[in-house]
Parts: sequence; structure tokens; C-alpha cells
Amino acid sequence: MSQAYNEMSYVEVSEIYNDINNIPLDAAVELGDAVAGIAGENARIMDFGGGAGRISVPSAARTRMISVDIEFHMLKAAKALSQRRNIPLLLSVGTVLQLPFANDTFDAIITTNVLHQVGAWRDALAEAARVLKPGGSFIIGRDVLDENSCAGRLRSQSRRMTAEVAPDMRPTDAAGPALFQHIAAMGGQPGRPVTACQWTETVSPREILERMASRTHNETWSLDDAQLAGLMARITPWAESEFDDLDLQEDVQWQFELFPVHGLA
Repeated sequence: MSQAYNEMSYVEVSEIYNDINNIPLDAAVELGDAVAGIAGENARIMDFGGGAGRISVPSAARTRMISVDIEFHMLKAAKALSQRRNIPLLLSVGTVLQLPFANDTFDAIITTNVLHQVGAWRDALAEAARVLKPGGSFIIGRDVLDENSCAGRLRSQSRRMTAEVAPDMRPTDAAGPALFQHIAAMGGQPGRPVTACQWTETVSPREILERMASRTHNETWSLDDAQLAGLMARITPWAESEFDDLDLQEDVQWQFELFPVHGLA
């Protein structure tokens, strides 16, 4: 039986999640500085579904960060990352639908790649608003990939083809405009997006296909064997026809953006 998108387990991927979604160290430092610039130096901040710590650990260098996640193994990965970088990080196992904190606790909340996995994401936003102090910032983080690059074109195509072979792996409507529409209905006022950091990855189409096939790519780690086989049977011939040379390496531009929202509390 295929696994629904909002019931994905991170147990098997937890130890390599930060490698799959790597943010180079220099860029991670810049990211932490940018989060502190929005939340405030030494602000009390929560990573809302913090996972393996790729955002919460660099942010903890400049803020009083606590990372909350329902998946214990992902928090173990976050702890390991914080220890390697010698950055103290508080951790809490919990669900974004029922946070173990009092009202008006945090100066800021940051979330990345979480709400589109939560069926009741509107309830999760209400819970975030409850624990956020009046005047606090709700920060939405997002990885931004050059869509015209080989990596961007393969990612877009893989998402379309995954929807064909695994329809139940589609994200919730929080992946689209419904998220900001609901935030506005709650009184939230989006601020100007901030480019927190940028980095370059040198990679070829063949390397990306190999990552997809080995489940070390963000678009495929959650697929079961049948779904992965179906995707690779479609995307490999597509790539062979789309790219003149699958082994030609390209400098792919990445950046991480922060969307601050005020007035949510």
C-alpha cells in the first residue's frame, strides 16, 4: 500500500536528511544571521516542525531556539548537527497541532517545508498564533532553486510525474496560494521577503538521476519501490531527450528565502 503524503515517516531518512538538503556551512551562518535580523538578537524562537535541524541549528547561534518536531529520529539528527557545530539547541518532541507551550511564549516562530504536509494545517497556524507573542514574527522559510537549471527542470518534471505514479503523494493546498490567503484572513501581514543566503552546487543531470534512483534526492526519498520504479521509467527517457549531454556539469544556483509575517498573534 502506498503511503499518503501527510503520513510520511522520516525514520529511515533522518540520518542523511541534512545531506540531501545540504546548506553549505558559510551559507548556514548567513541564514542564522538573517533569522536573528528578523526575530531579534537572542529572541526566544521556535522552529515549527524543525526536523533534522538544517534551519534551527544555524539560527540557534544567534537566538534562543527550540526545535519542535513529531519525529524523534529527526530531532536526534538535529542534536547531532548541533553538537558537531558546537551550537546549543533545545529540542522538544511534539505536534504542531498541540504545542506544549503556554500562550504568548515566543518572540518568533519559523517553519520550513512543514505545513504542506499537515492535513489540518489551518489548525496548526492557529496553534502557532496562540503561542506567539503579540508583535512577534511568523517566518516562513523556503528553498529557492533556479528553475531553468538542469536541477530545476528535473525537479519540476519529477513532481509532475510523481503525481502520475503516486497520486496520494500530492501535498496539501498549503503548498499553494491558500496558505497566504488564510494567513491574511487571520490578520497576518506578510513583509518583504528576505534572501537569507545563497550558494552554488555543481552537478550534472546524470548525477541528479542517480540521486533520484538511490533515494538520496528530496523528490524521491519518500517513494516506495513501485512508485520509484514508475518515476524512473518515465523521467530517465525524458532527461535523455531533454539534455544534449547528461554528463555535462552545471553551476546551479540555490538560495534560501524568509517570508516574515506580522500580526498573526
